[in-house]
Amino acid sequence: MSSSSLYQQIYVQVLLTSLQVLAWSPNPVPKHVFKYDQFESQHFYGNSSEKDNDYFKILHQEYNSVLVGARNTVYNISVHNLSELASQRISWAPSGAHRELCLLKGKSEDDCHNYIRVGAKLEDNSLLVCGTNAYRPLCRKYKNQDGTLTPADKDIEGPGRCPFSPSHNSTALFTDGHLYTATVADFSGGEPLIYREPQRTERSDLKQLNDPSFVSSLSYGNYVLFFFREAAVEYINCGKAVYSRVARVCKSDKGGPHQFWDRWTTFLKSRLNCSMPGEYPFYFDEIQATSDVVQGEYGGAYDDIIYGVFNTPVNSIGGSAICAFSMRQLMDTFDGPFKEQDGMNANWLPVPHSKVPEPRPGACVNDSRTLPDFTVNFVKTHSLMNNAVPSYFSHPVSIKVSWTSKFSSIAVDPQVRALSGTTYDVIFVGTEDGKVVKIVNVASGGVGTQTRALVIEELQVLPPGTPVQSLSIVRTVSQNHAKLLVVSNKQLTHIALHRCKVFSTCADCVNLQDPYCAWDTKLRKCVPYQERSALPAAQFVQNILKPASAQCPEDSSSDVRELTDEQNEIDNRILDSGSESDGKECAPTKCPSCVGQCADSLASQAASQQDKIVIYTGNTLGLTVLTSVLLTLLIGFTAGYLCSRYVRNDTYTNIMPFHARQQLNRLDNSSNLESGAAGTVASSWTSHPNNKNTLNLVMNVCHETERSPKNDLNEKNSTLENSKNTLQKVKKTYI
Repeated sequence: MSSSSLYQQIYVQVLLTSLQVLAWSPNPVPKHVFKYDQFESQHFYGNSSEKDNDYFKILHQEYNSVLVGARNTVYNISVHNLSELASQRISWAPSGAHRELCLLKGKSEDDCHNYIRVGAKLEDNSLLVCGTNAYRPLCRKYKNQDGTLTPADKDIEGPGRCPFSPSHNSTALFTDGHLYTATVADFSGGEPLIYREPQRTERSDLKQLNDPSFVSSLSYGNYVLFFFREAAVEYINCGKAVYSRVARVCKSDKGGPHQFWDRWTTFLKSRLNCSMPGEYPFYFDEIQATSDVVQGEYGGAYDDIIYGVFNTPVNSIGGSAICAFSMRQLMDTFDGPFKEQDGMNANWLPVPHSKVPEPRPGACVNDSRTLPDFTVNFVKTHSLMNNAVPSYFSHPVSIKVSWTSKFSSIAVDPQVRALSGTTYDVIFVGTEDGKVVKIVNVASGGVGTQTRALVIEELQVLPPGTPVQSLSIVRTVSQNHAKLLVVSNKQLTHIALHRCKVFSTCADCVNLQDPYCAWDTKLRKCVPYQERSALPAAQFVQNILKPASAQCPEDSSSDVRELTDEQNEIDNRILDSGSESDGKECAPTKCPSCVGQCADSLASQAASQQDKIVIYTGNTLGLTVLTSVLLTLLIGFTAGYLCSRYVRNDTYTNIMPFHARQQLNRLDNSSNLESGAAGTVASSWTSHPNNKNTLNLVMNVCHETERSPKNDLNEKNSTLENSKNTLQKVKKTYI
């Protein structure tokens, strides 16, 4: 193959790879981007040092406070300003014996603490708290006596209720007087289970749970649902894959008869389908988080839906998606056909209806202890449903393609009423690099089932590189004020749901397309509409479906600059460079009243900086990077090829393989012998006829000068003789 054709193939491969990446739908550009500490926020850091993790986790919210589990502590934190109610703090550190045993088992100092992972308010107004307790989980009840929490006399064993490590993915839910947990039940984390005393899933049964990572749990009607991801048992004959699941158990499940008294008789699970539609769908298979159940109008009909965050595997194209699922369709899946595998090498196929026993396995009954053994055995071996739960809009609500950051958490403010009276779901998504993205699901406005997501804001809430572990929308009792609580392992951060006051013109406010924000024509400010919804609607301007409105008056500063994110960045750079006019800072975003006074100054500064600051679009930047990469590859290959040609040794034998060079030398020596040169010694590569070794013209070298007398004596017994033509067998006579 010539070098030119090789370069062409490499060029085509690189180009095709680049086109495959560009074939993904472009990431929606946020209307506004806030950097770290560029917006109002409040923080709570706990008592651990900077090197240690508190592993914060929201346990329970009640009235105007939230209970937060942490390292050896349960904090009671105010919703208003993240201040701690010190009198309600619970301190619970592991005993010295438990810490010493934890260290002897090979765990680090950081692991051998009591990380509070489970908390629930019981019916008698007491508080149930469970912690890792230095890899020996324990639970404890605290009674509220005159505003002080006092522990009960006896602790409760924690395995099955609480994980052994804060890094274990687990979930817990207290409902109808019972604690439901999905966690691991052993020190190594190799025995997963879904548990409600005394019922649990089967031990070491890969058909029920196969290396799961639990995400969340919720109560819905007569059922408790668990969301998790696991290795797909139905794909095991084709390799290894991870699927997202939803599992269901009945609240009335009392276990089975006889030996099944401590086993679920209603445990069923189904796959969650979050994918890009097409002839060959692209799946987002790894669920990361779910929202609460949301009730609203979707596509002209009322329904209950749940949002989830899904990612691609770590060795795939970096991508994340938000998918919604109808609770009605989810429940219908569990009434569909079961899936089974007849043999080890057989395919997984739906179970014929004739083979399903009565009463139907997995259905809720008054007393599951009276079920026949055949029904209990069937649900034990057929826990997987054949049909997957489809995405509600037949398409992800939003998709993000990123090589560095993926979605990690989600919270939804449901059915936020806009000025037009239409309600929209506002979705807050946390990322692995500390950002929070606010998205409006336009399809939730009842205008149709076609998904369209508006990315309103992107905020760097946490320090860059810090993953967002969970998101929660917390409200006061009056419901007038709501905040977004962002949780990481080291801190809690409180931010508002909107930043309306940042935008100083009607065009800016309407262009945001945020249901929280509207332009007040009397105050001439961008204000939170929900706080002023009692005023006449004619006083406000808002448009969710389009980023403009004819009701916006002409702005006096429109001739100086268009209010876009790119030009705001230009203004900030100009101001940061030290350019000032009359000793005043002419930043419209920082001093809205200065717009008229500083218009001329800003115009002259923008003109002087126009040649210095250039803002490129994402597409232009991508094409530039791609072109530079291809040119670099081409130049590199060309330079390498020319250098190799320049430094090549012209001696032909130096570049020939060893065995080819030997053959060439032998042929050259043979030609010299045939030329009649007297006294020429035979080629050293020609085998001597008296050589007793196996005849090998390459390896058996025999020089004339090296022949021993012994070989001369055995010439008569040689089986081969040398002639000028060919080698022939010697005729033998036996007496």
